[in-house]
Amino acid sequence: MKKRKITILFLITIILIFAVADFDPYFLMKEPDVHAKSYILIDAESHDRLIGKNEDVPFAAASMSKLMTEYLVLESIENGDLDWKDQVEISAHASSVEGVRINVPTGARLTVRDLFNSMVVASANNAAVSLAEAVAGSEENFTNKMNQQAREMGLSDLTHFVNATGLSNSENKESEMTARDVSKLAVEIIDRFPEILEITKLSSYQLQYDGAVVQSTNKMLNENNNGLWVEGVDGLKTGFTDQAGYCFTGTVEQKGKRLVSVVMGTEETDARFIETKKLFSYGLDEPYIPSFKTVVKEVVDR
Repeated sequence: MKKRKITILFLITIILIFAVADFDPYFLMKEPDVHAKSYILIDAESHDRLIGKNEDVPFAAASMSKLMTEYLVLESIENGDLDWKDQVEISAHASSVEGVRINVPTGARLTVRDLFNSMVVASANNAAVSLAEAVAGSEENFTNKMNQQAREMGLSDLTHFVNATGLSNSENKESEMTARDVSKLAVEIIDRFPEILEITKLSSYQLQYDGAVVQSTNKMLNENNNGLWVEGVDGLKTGFTDQAGYCFTGTVEQKGKRLVSVVMGTEETDARFIETKKLFSYGLDEPYIPSFKTVVKEVVDR
C-alpha cells in the first residue's frame, strides 16, 4: 500500500511537471522561465554572462546592498584598521534602525566578529550600521565610501547607495543596483575575500556577546527546506523591502566551476530561491526538477 501511494504521488508529480512545461518533453533543455523583474547568471571565473533579463536596469536592491558593506568592512580588517576581536559600541543611531535586528541595547559592546556574522547570516541592520560607524565614523561617511568603491570597481553609474543597510533613508529613497552590478560586486568580494564563504554558508550563528543564536535568511542552505536546497550553495545575500520585493544573490560551486546569480523583485520569499534554483540548474547543465509544492503552486497560479 505504501509503495502504491509513492507511485501515485510520483505519477502525479510527473503529470504536473509536464503541465507546467506545456507538455513539452524537451523543456528541461530550454532556457528557464524565470519569474522576476530582473536576473542574471554569470560564471564567476570567466565573468561570462550565461543568461539574464533586465540586468542593466536599476532596481531597489534591499539588503543585497550589504555586500558592499561587507566588502568595506573586510577591507578595513585587511588593512589593519579593524580587528575581528575589536569591541564596537551600539550607538543610538544604530539602535534606531528598523527591520531585522539583533536584540542588543544601545551602549552594548559587541565584537566585530559578532556584528559582521549577524549582518551576513541574519541581515541584521543594527549590526550593519554599527560596523559602518566603526569603519568611517558615521553611516553618512561610510555611504560615501560605498559609492566611491562602486566607481573604483567599475560598477555602473546606475548603481547608487543611500545607506549601509538597503533600507529607505530619511528621504524615502533606497539604494539601487543593476543585477549585473550586484553580480560584479559578488564576484569581487568572493575573489578578494574568499573567507566570506565560510560565513555565508552558515545556517546559524551564536553570538559571543550573550549566546543568542541568529538564523540564516538563505533557505537554499537547508537540505530539508521544501526542495529549495542545492548542493554546493554557500551564499550569498538575501534582501527584501516593499519596494524591492524579495531578492537574492546566490552562489554555487559544482563540477569545478562557480556560478553567481542575482534575482531581483520576486513576489514571495521562497520565489527568489525557486528562481535561483532554475538558474543554477541551467548553468550546471542539469535538469530543473521542481519540488511537488513548487509544481502545484505554478499550476494553480496559471
